Amino acid sequence: MARNQPIKYGPKFTGNLLITADSWDGPHFRPHQCGINDFLSTPPPHAMFMDAMEPNGCFEYVLSGTIYYRNGTERHRVEAGEALVTRRPDPDWMLRPVRDVPVQTIWLSVMGELGLRTFDFLHQKFGQIQRFPQDSEVVRVLRRLVRLAQRQPHDDPLVWSERTCRWMNAWWRDAIANQPPRDRSVLAAIEPSRLISYAPGTVKNFASAMGYSRAYLTRKLSQQWQRPPGEVLREVRLQDAASMLRSTRMSISEVGAKVGYATTASFCRAFRRHYQRAPRQYRQCESFELGSV
Repeated sequence: MARNQPIKYGPKFTGNLLITADSWDGPHFRPHQCGINDFLSTPPPHAMFMDAMEPNGCFEYVLSGTIYYRNGTERHRVEAGEALVTRRPDPDWMLRPVRDVPVQTIWLSVMGELGLRTFDFLHQKFGQIQRFPQDSEVVRVLRRLVRLAQRQPHDDPLVWSERTCRWMNAWWRDAIANQPPRDRSVLAAIEPSRLISYAPGTVKNFASAMGYSRAYLTRKLSQQWQRPPGEVLREVRLQDAASMLRSTRMSISEVGAKVGYATTASFCRAFRRHYQRAPRQYRQCESFELGSV
């Protein structure tokens, strides 16, 4: 197949697919989204920090054409047969071709402790730009996952966890077989981060930290998330607080301060409104349920 010839894939499917299940409770290799992107013209640069409300890892493989990834002031070329591996939210930019050359990519993002632990290992060990033949197992399994998500995006969580684990194992085997030594000229993986969780508590301060006006950032994030940015920021901060209450011995006031609340009272009010329980009740109930397993 010619290097830049787009691949015919399924019933003319392109786009993003959200993979869902009734419940992701428990340790899962959780897939989040997958899809195929076809670019027949040159879209504007894409700010990748808007791609995620929660931490996820994205593997995007170039089937044909070329994309560019801007890391700080440097621009890196990702060609057909290479995968861009990024932890999101990502503070950098995706740049599509400067000329109107067709580009096709296939991608999958993963979430959750098990999936992200494996993702981060492969990210750190093999770098941010990785090379794989188009007939390699990791690409073949990824194609099957997209087809399955296209037909049945909502399925049993254990089934999706097994499929995702199989794909990550294929990625691991192929990465060992296909990656040159680490002195090659590729990006080293960035350390995992969560941009939104530790952002300033207001949209205005968040916009200032990112170098945008409040009105511009509010408009862009509302388009991306389909929800008011302030609501999303509050929800993510409270999710982090709930995780700390379950997994640490920090006091209620320390947890509230850690996620950006000025007073313990304001944190408790927001937490009760979101979870219908006070932080102390939430911690006691969750500890009891975990101890009963």
